[in-house]
Amino acid sequence: MPGLTTIKDILGFLVNRQTLRLPGFKLDEIIKRPAPITNAKHSDISFCGATAKNPMSLLDRTQASVLIVDHDIPVDEASLGKLGVQVVILSNNARLDFMRVIDRFFARARPTGIHPSAVITSSSEIGPDVFIGPLCTIQEEVKIGAGAVIHAGVHIYDGVRIGRNVTIHSGSVIGSDGFGYERNEIGELVKFPHVGGVMIEDNVEIGANTCIDRGTLGDTLIRHGACIDNLVHIAHNVVVGRHAVVIAHVMIGGGTRIGDFAWVSPSACLRDRITVGAKSSVGLFSLVTTDVPAGMTVFGSPAREVMNQKRLLAHWNQVIAQAD
Repeated sequence: MPGLTTIKDILGFLVNRQTLRLPGFKLDEIIKRPAPITNAKHSDISFCGATAKNPMSLLDRTQASVLIVDHDIPVDEASLGKLGVQVVILSNNARLDFMRVIDRFFARARPTGIHPSAVITSSSEIGPDVFIGPLCTIQEEVKIGAGAVIHAGVHIYDGVRIGRNVTIHSGSVIGSDGFGYERNEIGELVKFPHVGGVMIEDNVEIGANTCIDRGTLGDTLIRHGACIDNLVHIAHNVVVGRHAVVIAHVMIGGGTRIGDFAWVSPSACLRDRITVGAKSSVGLFSLVTTDVPAGMTVFGSPAREVMNQKRLLAHWNQVIAQAD
């Protein structure tokens, strides 16, 4: 943890933001912790974004010493001053600035070192400043880049390559075989040999208890900056694009490609060998069976473009109403 943080430190970090200095303002006031606005107290820092439910009511009862507030929210300086707020920092994105302050002044340092219970083969290459937690297993010819954090109980199979500053949370399995079989002449299942690998590029985060299968012949690829949530299944030969987001309980079938900056919402199911285009969005619980063009938002089962899905639902509601 960094040392003591003052209001002066925070204002110096968020330079060029408009600030409102309220009665009682002191540059040397120590800010002890970030806190949610609903229970922030004196010596706390918090934020209020325009997307919050009834943001004005949140401002009416907070006692944080420092508030980061979206420009779009009207600020009553007199009322905030009476509550003990010392300074309001106006921001184009209050949540993002708040996150940056936490990361700079209050976040825990990245751990380093290898726990003695971790099992690592001699053929693996571990970069500098890597953390490998308790009960991890690192199999043959794995490469892990500098600054990676592998939390407890992660299992990494042969030949997996992991870039710099990657975080993999507890219980995840990287590089297990995908589900590929062919029936022989008498109908028995014969397994397709999975001789590909998994490549995870720099600055990726993978949540707890997520499974990423190795490729059959080529690699399963998680591109730079992608964020994979907890309890996600990524099948063989999938490509997840740069800074794409894949949220909890998503299932991605083999060979599917997720474009750069795409968003896949919780519990969506994507069939094999489709393409979800760059900057597209897949809605909650969607079943995606066909390609999604770049920039399109789809939802439903089967997933359709959002306006088409809404028109179809409206039509169904009319039919049901007539049947009643």
